[in-house]
Amino acid sequence: MNGSHGHKSCIVIGAGGVGVITAYSLFKAQKCQVSLIVRSDYDHVVQEGYNIDSCDYGAVKEWKPHYAYRNTQDAAAGDRFFDYIVVTTKNIPDGAAENTVSQVIRPLVESNARIDSTRVTCVVLVQNGIDIEKELQEEFDHPLALVSGVQLIASTKLAPGIVHQKGKDHLIVGAFDAMDAHAVAGAREFVEMYRNEGQNHVEFDASTRFTRWKKLLYNAAINTTTALVELDVPRCLEFAQGSLGTEHTLFRPAMQEIVAIAASEGITLGEQLIDFFVEITRNLVYKPSMCVDHEKGQLMEIEVIVGNPLRIAQRNGVPTPTLNVIYTLIKMLQSKTKEAQGLLKFDEKTARLAQ
Repeated sequence: MNGSHGHKSCIVIGAGGVGVITAYSLFKAQKCQVSLIVRSDYDHVVQEGYNIDSCDYGAVKEWKPHYAYRNTQDAAAGDRFFDYIVVTTKNIPDGAAENTVSQVIRPLVESNARIDSTRVTCVVLVQNGIDIEKELQEEFDHPLALVSGVQLIASTKLAPGIVHQKGKDHLIVGAFDAMDAHAVAGAREFVEMYRNEGQNHVEFDASTRFTRWKKLLYNAAINTTTALVELDVPRCLEFAQGSLGTEHTLFRPAMQEIVAIAASEGITLGEQLIDFFVEITRNLVYKPSMCVDHEKGQLMEIEVIVGNPLRIAQRNGVPTPTLNVIYTLIKMLQSKTKEAQGLLKFDEKTARLAQ
C-alpha cells in the first residue's frame, strides 16, 4: 500500500448499489484505504471487479477496492485497524438478530479495541430513520464516535459486479451528538475523504437531527404508503382522486404528525416542507425504496422510519392517528414477509403467533 492513500482505513459494509458507489467515491479521492464487505458477489468481484455505469464518474471498468472480505468476521481476523466503519445496509432491527447493525459491526469494533484500545472508532451510519444511533450506544462499552450520513442517490446493483448509478450522489455527514468532539472531527474528516471535486456532492451537517426528521416527512408518509399499495407516488395520488384523495387523507396528515413529533423534540420543520415533498413526488413516476423492498420480498425499514417516531410521540404525548394506521398496516405487511422467510410462525390451530 503506498503512502498516497493516507493512513486512514475505511471499511464499507453493504455492497449494494449505494455501498459500491460509496466505496468507489472514497477510493477515487485517494485519501484512505478502502475495504468492502462483499457478501454474495465475493468470488466474482475478487476476480473481475466491478463495472460501474455512473452519472458522477462515467464508465468505470473492473474496479476493485483495496481489500475485499466476505463478511465482518473475516475482516476482523487480521490486524488492520479500521478508523471508519461505514454502514450502508438497510437498518432493520426487527429482522434476523444476526443482521442488526450492532451484531454486524461487533467483530470490527472488538478487533479495533484489541489492536489499539486508545484509538476511537468512527461509525458512519448512512441509513434512514431516527434514533438509529441508540442501538449502538446501548450495545457497546467501547467508545465509538457515531456519525450520521444522509444520502440522496439513485444507484442499483443490476447483477453480480454490475452497478448503475443514475441519480447524482448527495451526501450530508455530521455528528449524531453535536457535543461529541470525536464524532464532529470524524464527520469533518470523512467529508474531506469522500469529496471528489466536480463529481460528487458531500457536505458537513451541523444539525443531523433536523436533517433526519426532514427526511422522515417523506419516508414515514409517502414511502410507506407506496409499499402498502405497491404503486409509485403519482399513481397513489391519481388513483384515489376525489374531494379528499390520498394527498389530503394520508400524505399531508401523516406529515403534519411528523412535524408535531419533531416539534415535541425541539425540531422545527416548516409547513413548506410538506408542500415541497408532495410537489416533488407528484410528477416523478418512481417507486420508493420500501415499495421496491416489499415487491422483492425483502424486509422494510419500518421500525426506524415509523416505529421510532411513534415511540417518541407516545413518550411526548403527541397524537398520531394517521401514522398509527400506517404503522399497523405496514407491520402486517412486514409480518407477512417474515412468515414467508421463516422469521415468525403462525399456528393455524390456535390462530395465534407461535412463540
